[in-house]
Amino acid sequence: MNAGYNYEPPEAQSIKSMLHIARIFAIIFGILFFLGGLAYVAWIAYLASVCSTFVGIDAYCGGFLIGYLIFPLFILIWGIFDVILYIKMKSIEAMVNARQYQQAKSATLIWMILGFILGGIIIGVLLLIAYIKFDPLINAARGQGAQGQWGQPGQMGAPPQQAQWGAPAPATWGQPTAAPAAGKMCASCGTPNAMGAQFCAKCGAALPP
Repeated sequence: MNAGYNYEPPEAQSIKSMLHIARIFAIIFGILFFLGGLAYVAWIAYLASVCSTFVGIDAYCGGFLIGYLIFPLFILIWGIFDVILYIKMKSIEAMVNARQYQQAKSATLIWMILGFILGGIIIGVLLLIAYIKFDPLINAARGQGAQGQWGQPGQMGAPPQQAQWGAPAPATWGQPTAAPAAGKMCASCGTPNAMGAQFCAKCGAALPP
């Protein structure tokens, strides 16, 4: 079975969970910010269409509306950034699946900082938790690499110990037994005697040459 090769550390699963939650918040915030910015722009466009009807502010109408356009512009930028953040979280998760932990950690740091600035506190906190969890994961991966591809015997993905599975057969198994040395048989009593004997050790009869 190849279950050992498909084993994923708990830290990696936790990081992927944080990235997945951050992706959900990013796409939700992105859609809300984008729609909110568009609604704000539509409202300002409506004000621009009726601005000339207000008595006393017709001369200041253009500057007034331009000032109000700054805020919806920022809202649209936040929405676009959250959509980009959603895409980047998928690429970082792919790095974790490929066990490229150091590259994924560096990418998480960059987007964590940008997340706190533009993505929202919730997304920034989630990426911060994921960033912290990379350190034990990277250390464990380095330790496993120093021990070889299989890791310690008895762990997930480790080869079976010889004493348990696949132990070689004892050296004595399957080897032929030594044939008994040939001797002289006594014709009188049938007792076997040594090769160099001239008389039977039991009855004393002469043995054949």
